[in-house]
Amino acid sequence: MSRLPYGLFLAGILAAGALARLGVVFWIPTQPVSDFYGFFKVAQNLASEGRYEAGPGGPDGRRSPAYPVLLSLAMRAAGGGDPLLASKLTNIVLAILAAWIGATLSRRLWGESAALWTAAILSFLPRSLLMTNLLTAENLLAPLLLLFLLLSTGSWIRGFSPGRAATIGLACGLMTLTRAVAYAFPLAWLAGAIAARRKFRSLALELAVILVAAHAVLLPWAIRNASALGRFTPFNTVGGVGIYIGNSDNATGQWRPWAAELEGLHPGVFARGLVAIDDAAWDEARRWIGSHPGRAASLYFKKLRIIATDDAFAGAFTIFAEGIPAPVEPKPVLPGAHPLKEHPGAVHAVLRVSGLLLALCGLGGFVLLWRTARKGSSIDRALAVGFLAAALCIPLVSAAMAVNGRYRWAVEDAIAPLAGLFLAFLVRRGIPGPAAGER
Repeated sequence: MSRLPYGLFLAGILAAGALARLGVVFWIPTQPVSDFYGFFKVAQNLASEGRYEAGPGGPDGRRSPAYPVLLSLAMRAAGGGDPLLASKLTNIVLAILAAWIGATLSRRLWGESAALWTAAILSFLPRSLLMTNLLTAENLLAPLLLLFLLLSTGSWIRGFSPGRAATIGLACGLMTLTRAVAYAFPLAWLAGAIAARRKFRSLALELAVILVAAHAVLLPWAIRNASALGRFTPFNTVGGVGIYIGNSDNATGQWRPWAAELEGLHPGVFARGLVAIDDAAWDEARRWIGSHPGRAASLYFKKLRIIATDDAFAGAFTIFAEGIPAPVEPKPVLPGAHPLKEHPGAVHAVLRVSGLLLALCGLGGFVLLWRTARKGSSIDRALAVGFLAAALCIPLVSAAMAVNGRYRWAVEDAIAPLAGLFLAFLVRRGIPGPAAGER
Protein backbone atom coordinates (compact mmCIF):
# COMPACT_ATOMS: atom_id res chain seq x y z
CA MET A 1 0.00 0.00 0.00
CA SER A 2 1.12 3.56 -0.62
CA ARG A 3 0.78 6.02 2.21
CA LEU A 4 -2.32 7.69 0.78
CA PRO A 5 -4.43 4.54 0.40
CA TYR A 6 -3.47 3.39 3.91
CA GLY A 7 -4.57 6.71 5.38
CA LEU A 8 -7.83 6.56 3.45
CA PHE A 9 -8.51 2.97 4.50
CA LEU A 10 -7.79 3.78 8.13
CA ALA A 11 -9.93 6.91 8.06
CA GLY A 12 -12.77 4.90 6.53
CA ILE A 13 -12.56 2.23 9.23
CA LEU A 14 -12.46 4.80 12.04
CA ALA A 15 -15.34 6.80 10.53
CA ALA A 16 -17.44 3.66 10.11
CA GLY A 17 -16.70 2.69 13.71
CA ALA A 18 -17.82 6.12 14.89
CA LEU A 19 -21.04 5.92 12.85
CA ALA A 20 -21.76 2.43 14.20
CA ARG A 21 -21.41 3.75 17.73
CA LEU A 22 -23.69 6.68 17.02
CA GLY A 23 -26.25 4.15 15.85
CA VAL A 24 -25.84 2.23 19.10
CA VAL A 25 -26.31 5.40 21.17
CA PHE A 26 -29.56 6.39 19.49
CA TRP A 27 -31.01 2.93 18.87
CA ILE A 28 -30.24 1.56 22.35
CA PRO A 29 -30.93 4.38 24.86
CA THR A 30 -29.29 2.68 27.85
CA GLN A 31 -29.65 4.41 31.21
CA PRO A 32 -26.78 4.37 33.72
CA VAL A 33 -27.25 2.18 36.78
CA SER A 34 -25.12 0.89 39.65
CA ASP A 35 -21.42 1.86 39.30
CA PHE A 36 -22.15 3.48 35.93
CA TYR A 37 -24.66 5.77 37.61
CA GLY A 38 -22.02 6.63 40.22
CA PHE A 39 -19.56 7.74 37.55
CA PHE A 40 -22.31 9.81 35.94
CA LYS A 41 -23.28 11.59 39.17
CA VAL A 42 -19.68 12.36 40.11
CA ALA A 43 -19.10 13.83 36.66
CA GLN A 44 -22.32 15.84 36.87
CA ASN A 45 -21.38 17.28 40.26
CA LEU A 46 -17.91 18.14 39.01
CA ALA A 47 -19.33 19.87 35.96
CA SER A 48 -22.03 21.83 37.79
CA GLU A 49 -20.68 22.34 41.31
CA GLY A 50 -16.94 21.72 41.02
CA ARG A 51 -17.09 19.06 43.77
CA TYR A 52 -15.95 15.44 43.45
CA GLU A 53 -18.89 13.72 45.11
CA ALA A 54 -21.58 11.29 44.05
CA GLY A 55 -24.21 13.08 46.10
CA PRO A 56 -24.62 15.76 48.75
CA GLY A 57 -23.00 15.20 52.09
CA GLY A 58 -19.36 14.55 51.47
CA PRO A 59 -16.51 13.93 49.03
CA ASP A 60 -16.42 10.70 47.07
CA GLY A 61 -13.52 8.26 47.24
CA ARG A 62 -15.12 5.17 45.76
CA ARG A 63 -14.21 5.90 42.14
CA SER A 64 -10.86 6.57 40.56
CA PRO A 65 -10.93 10.11 39.15
CA ALA A 66 -9.66 10.10 35.57
CA TYR A 67 -12.83 8.95 33.79
CA PRO A 68 -15.38 11.07 35.71
CA VAL A 69 -13.11 14.12 35.35
CA LEU A 70 -13.04 13.55 31.58
CA LEU A 71 -16.83 13.15 31.47
CA SER A 72 -17.25 16.36 33.46
CA LEU A 73 -15.20 18.25 30.87
CA ALA A 74 -17.45 16.89 28.13
CA MET A 75 -20.54 17.94 30.10
CA ARG A 76 -19.17 21.44 30.52
CA ALA A 77 -18.38 21.64 26.82
CA ALA A 78 -21.97 20.60 26.08
CA GLY A 79 -23.25 23.57 28.09
CA GLY A 80 -26.97 23.13 28.59
CA GLY A 81 -27.07 19.97 26.48
CA ASP A 82 -27.87 16.45 27.61
CA PRO A 83 -25.07 15.34 29.99
CA LEU A 84 -25.73 11.65 29.32
CA LEU A 85 -25.46 12.13 25.56
CA ALA A 86 -22.26 14.14 26.06
CA SER A 87 -20.86 11.24 28.08
CA LYS A 88 -21.71 8.67 25.43
CA LEU A 89 -20.23 10.85 22.69
CA THR A 90 -17.05 11.00 24.77
CA ASN A 91 -17.02 7.21 24.75
CA ILE A 92 -17.15 7.29 20.94
CA VAL A 93 -14.12 9.58 20.81
CA LEU A 94 -12.24 7.31 23.21
CA ALA A 95 -13.06 4.20 21.16
CA ILE A 96 -11.86 5.76 17.92
CA LEU A 97 -8.73 7.01 19.69
CA ALA A 98 -8.08 3.46 20.91
CA ALA A 99 -8.49 2.07 17.39
CA TRP A 100 -6.11 4.70 15.97
CA ILE A 101 -3.46 4.03 18.64
CA GLY A 102 -3.84 0.28 18.13
CA ALA A 103 -3.40 0.71 14.37
CA THR A 104 -0.33 2.89 14.90
CA LEU A 105 1.17 0.24 17.16
CA SER A 106 0.52 -2.58 14.71
CA ARG A 107 1.80 -0.60 11.75
CA ARG A 108 5.11 0.15 13.46
CA LEU A 109 5.61 -3.47 14.38
CA TRP A 110 4.09 -5.48 11.54
CA GLY A 111 3.00 -3.24 8.69
CA GLU A 112 -0.13 -1.72 7.22
CA SER A 113 -2.19 -4.85 6.75
CA ALA A 114 -1.94 -5.76 10.45
CA ALA A 115 -2.68 -2.14 11.33
CA LEU A 116 -5.93 -2.06 9.37
CA TRP A 117 -7.05 -5.39 10.84
CA THR A 118 -6.30 -4.07 14.34
CA ALA A 119 -8.27 -0.89 13.68
CA ALA A 120 -11.21 -2.94 12.38
CA ILE A 121 -11.21 -5.23 15.43
CA LEU A 122 -11.17 -2.34 17.88
CA SER A 123 -13.77 -0.43 15.86
CA PHE A 124 -16.35 -3.20 15.38
CA LEU A 125 -15.96 -5.72 18.20
CA PRO A 126 -19.58 -6.13 19.44
CA ARG A 127 -18.61 -5.81 23.10
CA SER A 128 -16.79 -2.57 22.31
CA LEU A 129 -19.78 -1.21 20.39
CA LEU A 130 -22.09 -1.83 23.35
CA MET A 131 -19.58 -0.20 25.72
CA THR A 132 -20.43 3.12 24.09
CA ASN A 133 -23.59 3.13 26.20
CA LEU A 134 -21.85 2.21 29.46
CA LEU A 135 -20.32 4.94 31.60
CA THR A 136 -17.47 2.69 32.60
CA ALA A 137 -13.82 3.57 33.12
CA GLU A 138 -12.75 0.84 30.66
CA ASN A 139 -13.69 3.26 27.88
CA LEU A 140 -10.75 5.44 28.93
CA LEU A 141 -8.54 2.53 29.93
CA ALA A 142 -8.54 1.13 26.36
CA PRO A 143 -6.65 3.98 24.64
CA LEU A 144 -4.33 4.37 27.65
CA LEU A 145 -3.48 0.66 27.62
CA LEU A 146 -2.74 0.69 23.90
CA LEU A 147 -0.64 3.84 24.38
CA PHE A 148 1.28 2.01 27.11
CA LEU A 149 1.92 -0.86 24.70
CA LEU A 150 2.95 1.52 21.91
CA LEU A 151 5.50 3.20 24.16
CA SER A 152 6.65 -0.03 25.81
CA THR A 153 7.33 -1.79 22.51
CA GLY A 154 9.55 1.12 21.54
CA SER A 155 11.41 0.66 24.80
CA TRP A 156 11.77 -3.11 24.38
CA ILE A 157 13.10 -2.72 20.84
CA ARG A 158 15.25 0.40 21.05
CA GLY A 159 16.35 0.49 24.68
CA PHE A 160 16.37 3.23 27.29
CA SER A 161 15.24 6.75 26.45
CA PRO A 162 14.57 9.12 29.38
CA GLY A 163 11.70 10.85 27.60
CA ARG A 164 10.02 7.62 26.54
CA ALA A 165 10.45 6.11 30.02
CA ALA A 166 8.83 9.16 31.58
CA THR A 167 5.95 8.91 29.11
CA ILE A 168 5.48 5.22 29.94
CA GLY A 169 5.29 6.25 33.59
CA LEU A 170 2.76 8.93 32.71
CA ALA A 171 0.61 6.32 30.94
CA CYS A 172 0.89 3.97 33.94
CA GLY A 173 -0.15 6.75 36.31
CA LEU A 174 -3.14 7.70 34.19
CA MET A 175 -4.20 4.06 33.91
CA THR A 176 -4.08 3.77 37.70
CA LEU A 177 -6.19 6.91 38.05
CA THR A 178 -8.64 5.21 35.67
CA ARG A 179 -8.69 1.73 37.25
CA ALA A 180 -6.73 1.20 40.46
CA VAL A 181 -5.88 -2.40 39.47
CA ALA A 182 -3.72 -0.97 36.66
CA TYR A 183 -1.10 -0.01 39.26
CA ALA A 184 0.73 -3.24 38.40
CA PHE A 185 1.42 -2.33 34.76
CA PRO A 186 5.07 -1.36 35.32
CA LEU A 187 5.55 -5.09 35.94
CA ALA A 188 4.22 -5.78 32.44
CA TRP A 189 6.82 -3.39 31.03
CA LEU A 190 9.46 -5.10 33.15
CA ALA A 191 8.51 -8.54 31.81
CA GLY A 192 9.02 -7.38 28.22
CA ALA A 193 12.28 -5.63 29.08
CA ILE A 194 13.68 -8.74 30.76
CA ALA A 195 12.65 -10.83 27.75
CA ALA A 196 14.52 -8.35 25.53
CA ARG A 197 17.63 -9.17 27.60
CA ARG A 198 18.26 -5.60 28.56
CA LYS A 199 21.36 -4.95 30.64
CA PHE A 200 20.60 -4.69 34.34
CA ARG A 201 21.82 -1.10 34.77
CA SER A 202 19.75 0.20 31.85
CA LEU A 203 16.72 -1.81 32.95
CA ALA A 204 16.92 -0.59 36.56
CA LEU A 205 17.36 3.03 35.49
CA GLU A 206 14.38 2.94 33.13
CA LEU A 207 12.17 1.23 35.71
CA ALA A 208 13.10 3.91 38.23
CA VAL A 209 12.13 6.67 35.78
CA ILE A 210 8.83 4.91 35.00
CA LEU A 211 7.96 4.54 38.68
CA VAL A 212 8.90 8.13 39.55
CA ALA A 213 6.82 9.49 36.66
CA ALA A 214 3.86 7.27 37.50
CA HIS A 215 3.85 8.31 41.15
CA ALA A 216 4.23 11.98 40.21
CA VAL A 217 0.94 11.59 38.32
CA LEU A 218 -0.67 9.86 41.30
CA LEU A 219 0.56 12.33 43.93
CA PRO A 220 -2.10 15.07 43.49
CA TRP A 221 -4.92 12.53 43.90
CA ALA A 222 -3.25 11.05 46.97
CA ILE A 223 -2.93 14.54 48.49
CA ARG A 224 -6.57 15.24 47.71
CA ASN A 225 -7.60 12.01 49.44
CA ALA A 226 -5.52 12.89 52.49
CA SER A 227 -7.26 16.25 52.72
CA ALA A 228 -10.81 15.17 51.83
CA LEU A 229 -10.95 11.65 53.27
CA GLY A 230 -8.17 11.47 55.83
CA ARG A 231 -6.09 8.87 53.96
CA PHE A 232 -3.04 9.53 51.81
CA THR A 233 -3.62 7.06 48.96
CA PRO A 234 -3.61 7.16 45.16
CA PHE A 235 -6.33 4.48 45.08
CA ASN A 236 -10.06 4.49 45.72
CA THR A 237 -11.65 3.64 49.06
CA VAL A 238 -13.37 0.41 48.07
CA GLY A 239 -10.38 -1.85 47.52
CA GLY A 240 -10.89 -3.50 50.88
CA VAL A 241 -14.59 -3.89 50.18
CA GLY A 242 -13.85 -5.65 46.90
CA ILE A 243 -11.39 -8.00 48.61
CA TYR A 244 -13.91 -8.76 51.35
CA ILE A 245 -16.78 -9.44 48.94
CA GLY A 246 -14.53 -11.90 47.10
CA ASN A 247 -13.01 -13.54 50.21
CA SER A 248 -15.43 -14.55 52.94
CA ASP A 249 -17.66 -17.43 53.97
CA ASN A 250 -20.45 -16.27 51.65
CA ALA A 251 -18.24 -15.29 48.71
CA THR A 252 -19.26 -16.52 45.27
CA GLY A 253 -16.52 -14.81 43.26
CA GLN A 254 -18.94 -12.16 42.01
CA TRP A 255 -20.57 -9.15 43.65
CA ARG A 256 -23.04 -9.96 46.41
CA PRO A 257 -24.91 -7.99 49.10
CA TRP A 258 -22.35 -7.35 51.83
CA ALA A 259 -23.20 -4.19 53.77
CA ALA A 260 -25.44 -5.76 56.42
CA GLU A 261 -22.92 -8.55 56.93
CA LEU A 262 -20.05 -6.13 57.54
CA GLU A 263 -22.20 -3.96 59.78
CA GLY A 264 -22.96 -7.03 61.88
CA LEU A 265 -19.26 -7.75 62.27
CA HIS A 266 -18.39 -4.10 62.97
CA PRO A 267 -21.46 -2.38 64.48
CA GLY A 268 -21.64 1.30 63.65
CA VAL A 269 -18.92 1.20 60.99
CA PHE A 270 -21.12 2.75 58.30
CA ALA A 271 -21.56 5.86 60.44
CA ARG A 272 -17.80 6.40 60.51
CA GLY A 273 -17.27 7.04 56.80
CA LEU A 274 -15.75 5.47 53.69
CA VAL A 275 -12.25 4.94 55.06
CA ALA A 276 -13.51 3.18 58.19
CA ILE A 277 -15.72 0.92 56.08
CA ASP A 278 -12.82 0.02 53.84
CA ASP A 279 -10.50 -0.62 56.78
CA ALA A 280 -13.04 -2.93 58.40
CA ALA A 281 -13.52 -4.82 55.13
CA TRP A 282 -9.74 -5.20 54.73
CA ASP A 283 -9.43 -6.53 58.26
CA GLU A 284 -12.16 -9.13 57.75
CA ALA A 285 -10.76 -10.20 54.37
CA ARG A 286 -7.23 -10.63 55.73
CA ARG A 287 -8.53 -12.57 58.70
CA TRP A 288 -10.58 -14.89 56.51
CA ILE A 289 -7.80 -15.50 53.98
CA GLY A 290 -5.35 -16.26 56.78
CA SER A 291 -7.80 -18.76 58.27
CA HIS A 292 -8.87 -20.33 54.95
CA PRO A 293 -5.89 -20.23 52.55
CA GLY A 294 -7.09 -23.24 50.56
CA ARG A 295 -10.57 -21.84 50.03
CA ALA A 296 -9.09 -18.44 49.17
CA ALA A 297 -6.88 -20.03 46.52
CA SER A 298 -9.82 -21.96 45.11
CA LEU A 299 -11.89 -18.78 44.94
CA TYR A 300 -9.02 -16.98 43.19
CA PHE A 301 -8.99 -19.50 40.35
CA LYS A 302 -12.79 -19.50 40.23
CA LYS A 303 -12.68 -15.73 39.75
CA LEU A 304 -10.15 -16.07 36.94
CA ARG A 305 -12.62 -18.44 35.28
CA ILE A 306 -15.45 -15.92 35.73
CA ILE A 307 -13.34 -13.22 34.08
CA ALA A 308 -12.54 -15.52 31.17
CA THR A 309 -16.09 -16.74 30.59
CA ASP A 310 -18.46 -13.89 31.54
CA ASP A 311 -19.14 -12.62 28.04
CA ALA A 312 -22.74 -11.55 28.75
CA PHE A 313 -21.94 -8.58 30.97
CA ALA A 314 -21.96 -5.89 28.27
CA GLY A 315 -25.29 -7.11 26.93
CA ALA A 316 -26.82 -7.34 30.39
CA PHE A 317 -26.00 -3.78 31.40
CA THR A 318 -26.87 -2.15 28.08
CA ILE A 319 -30.03 -4.09 27.22
CA PHE A 320 -31.41 -6.76 29.53
CA ALA A 321 -30.87 -6.03 33.23
CA GLU A 322 -33.99 -5.14 35.20
CA GLY A 323 -34.44 -3.75 38.69
CA ILE A 324 -30.84 -2.58 39.15
CA PRO A 325 -30.33 0.08 41.85
CA ALA A 326 -29.39 3.45 40.40
CA PRO A 327 -28.22 3.96 43.10
CA VAL A 328 -31.25 3.21 45.28
CA GLU A 329 -34.43 3.03 43.24
CA PRO A 330 -34.54 -0.15 41.07
CA LYS A 331 -34.81 0.51 37.34
CA PRO A 332 -34.21 -1.29 34.04
CA VAL A 333 -31.10 -0.39 32.06
CA LEU A 334 -33.23 -0.08 28.90
CA PRO A 335 -36.75 1.14 29.74
CA GLY A 336 -39.67 0.00 27.65
CA ALA A 337 -39.88 -2.46 24.79
CA HIS A 338 -36.98 -2.95 22.40
CA PRO A 339 -36.37 -5.45 19.57
CA LEU A 340 -33.12 -6.68 21.16
CA LYS A 341 -34.94 -7.57 24.37
CA GLU A 342 -36.81 -10.24 22.42
CA HIS A 343 -33.59 -11.97 21.35
CA PRO A 344 -31.27 -12.32 24.38
CA GLY A 345 -29.89 -15.61 23.09
CA ALA A 346 -28.84 -14.10 19.79
CA VAL A 347 -27.17 -11.10 21.49
CA HIS A 348 -25.31 -13.37 23.86
CA ALA A 349 -24.24 -15.63 20.99
CA VAL A 350 -22.80 -12.68 19.06
CA LEU A 351 -20.85 -11.53 22.14
CA ARG A 352 -19.60 -15.05 22.89
CA VAL A 353 -18.59 -15.96 19.35
CA SER A 354 -16.86 -12.62 18.68
CA GLY A 355 -14.98 -12.84 21.97
CA LEU A 356 -13.92 -16.41 21.25
CA LEU A 357 -12.76 -15.54 17.73
CA LEU A 358 -10.76 -12.61 19.07
CA ALA A 359 -9.14 -14.85 21.67
CA LEU A 360 -8.21 -17.45 19.04
CA CYS A 361 -6.75 -14.81 16.69
CA GLY A 362 -4.87 -13.22 19.56
CA LEU A 363 -3.45 -16.62 20.46
CA GLY A 364 -2.50 -17.10 16.81
CA GLY A 365 -0.59 -13.81 16.85
CA PHE A 366 1.22 -14.82 20.01
CA VAL A 367 2.21 -18.15 18.43
CA LEU A 368 3.60 -16.33 15.40
CA LEU A 369 5.75 -14.14 17.61
CA TRP A 370 6.88 -17.04 19.77
CA ARG A 371 7.77 -19.09 16.72
CA THR A 372 10.16 -16.43 15.46
CA ALA A 373 11.41 -15.80 19.01
CA ARG A 374 12.47 -19.45 19.23
CA LYS A 375 14.55 -18.90 16.12
CA GLY A 376 16.57 -16.30 18.00
CA SER A 377 14.61 -13.05 17.60
CA SER A 378 14.99 -11.15 20.86
CA ILE A 379 12.55 -8.50 19.59
CA ASP A 380 9.75 -10.99 19.01
CA ARG A 381 10.49 -12.68 22.33
CA ALA A 382 10.12 -9.33 24.09
CA LEU A 383 6.91 -8.58 22.18
CA ALA A 384 5.41 -11.99 22.95
CA VAL A 385 6.21 -11.81 26.65
CA GLY A 386 5.30 -8.13 26.95
CA PHE A 387 1.91 -8.45 25.25
CA LEU A 388 1.11 -11.52 27.32
CA ALA A 389 2.03 -9.75 30.56
CA ALA A 390 -0.05 -6.70 29.62
CA ALA A 391 -3.05 -8.88 28.74
CA LEU A 392 -2.89 -10.85 32.00
CA CYS A 393 -2.10 -7.94 34.29
CA ILE A 394 -5.62 -6.84 35.21
CA PRO A 395 -7.16 -10.35 35.53
CA LEU A 396 -4.33 -11.60 37.74
CA VAL A 397 -4.64 -8.60 40.06
CA SER A 398 -8.43 -8.35 39.96
CA ALA A 399 -9.04 -12.00 40.83
CA ALA A 400 -8.07 -11.16 44.40
CA MET A 401 -11.45 -9.41 44.73
CA ALA A 402 -15.01 -9.87 43.50
CA VAL A 403 -15.11 -9.85 39.70
CA ASN A 404 -17.32 -9.81 36.61
CA GLY A 405 -16.93 -9.74 32.85
CA ARG A 406 -15.60 -6.16 32.82
CA TYR A 407 -12.20 -7.44 33.90
CA ARG A 408 -11.69 -9.26 30.60
CA TRP A 409 -12.26 -6.18 28.44
CA ALA A 410 -8.71 -4.91 28.92
CA VAL A 411 -7.44 -8.36 27.91
CA GLU A 412 -9.32 -8.11 24.62
CA ASP A 413 -7.99 -4.60 24.00
CA ALA A 414 -4.42 -5.72 24.69
CA ILE A 415 -4.56 -8.71 22.34
CA ALA A 416 -6.29 -6.85 19.48
CA PRO A 417 -2.92 -6.01 17.83
CA LEU A 418 -1.88 -9.66 18.06
CA ALA A 419 -5.17 -10.65 16.46
CA GLY A 420 -4.53 -8.08 13.72
CA LEU A 421 -1.09 -9.63 13.12
CA PHE A 422 -2.61 -13.10 12.82
CA LEU A 423 -5.36 -12.04 10.41
CA ALA A 424 -2.79 -10.26 8.24
CA PHE A 425 -0.72 -13.45 8.28
CA LEU A 426 -3.71 -15.53 7.15
CA VAL A 427 -4.44 -13.17 4.29
CA ARG A 428 -0.86 -12.72 3.11
CA ARG A 429 0.61 -16.07 4.20
CA GLY A 430 3.52 -14.40 5.87
CA ILE A 431 4.27 -12.19 8.83
CA PRO A 432 3.92 -8.63 7.55
CA GLY A 433 6.35 -6.10 8.87
CA PRO A 434 8.35 -3.01 8.01
CA ALA A 435 12.06 -3.01 7.52
CA ALA A 436 14.13 -3.77 10.59
CA GLY A 437 15.29 -0.18 10.76
CA GLU A 438 11.69 1.06 10.98
CA ARG A 439 10.97 -1.17 13.95
